Amino acid sequence: MFLDDLQKLIAKTFLDNKITTYSLDARIVLREVLNLDEKEFILQPKIQVSSENLGKIQKIVERRLKGEPISKIFGRRDFYSSTFLISTEVLDPRPESELIVDIANNFILDKKFKNVIDLGTGSGCILLSILKENKKMNGIGTDISFDAINIAKQNSSNLNLDERALFIVSNWFDSVDGGYDLIVSNPPYISSTEITNLSSSVKNYDPLVSLDGGSDGLVCYKEIADNLNRIIRKNGRIILEIGYNQADDVIKIFESKEFYLLKKYNDISGLDRILTFETKKT
Repeated sequence: MFLDDLQKLIAKTFLDNKITTYSLDARIVLREVLNLDEKEFILQPKIQVSSENLGKIQKIVERRLKGEPISKIFGRRDFYSSTFLISTEVLDPRPESELIVDIANNFILDKKFKNVIDLGTGSGCILLSILKENKKMNGIGTDISFDAINIAKQNSSNLNLDERALFIVSNWFDSVDGGYDLIVSNPPYISSTEITNLSSSVKNYDPLVSLDGGSDGLVCYKEIADNLNRIIRKNGRIILEIGYNQADDVIKIFESKEFYLLKKYNDISGLDRILTFETKKT
């Protein structure tokens, strides 16, 4: 079968099964199995796909039809101009979280911050993207999961950031000392009762510990706010990703701990997605 005919067939199969990214997913499957870059894929539509590769492609298509994300199938995900190793032990990086990196970059440029800590780092994609963009920054990523920290370390090595990034197993910043200019986090914020309503691609392939924010979805924000003053420096700033309906509650949590809101940011859908705070420490 020719490449272009196979692409159309796979895309239609995905579309018929209500996979919204049907065209992109079909292209990724074929590029990965056939080891083609984007240019080769476009310029060689009449490549003959061997029976051996057809068998490999069929198995991958079947996995995708069962709900497994493409990124988890191939163990990689692009995020903020880099490619990160991922697995079922870490949250699949979302495009919305790239906004954290953009905001961090602006703060670092404006305030000349020197260090950053990423709480619940997962694959390390947020911290490593910040460090890659800011050559004079150092940072620490913490996660309660040993497996997540091992993946983050691999990503750090692949991006040649080992000298500026340290990843440690810790419940938030329990194992961290010292002062930090910038704190970033995309903590679990989905309420426990809502987990069952998530798509199968999320609830079956992302780790529960990265999703479940407790009975009200706010447990992790409260834990972070309760102890943040111990490690944040004077005029330090916090960047937090939140659920679409949590802005008011999270603002109250942090204001009660002597942090004041700088700004709310919306995602591309117009929903509240990021909150930034500054410490009132003097």
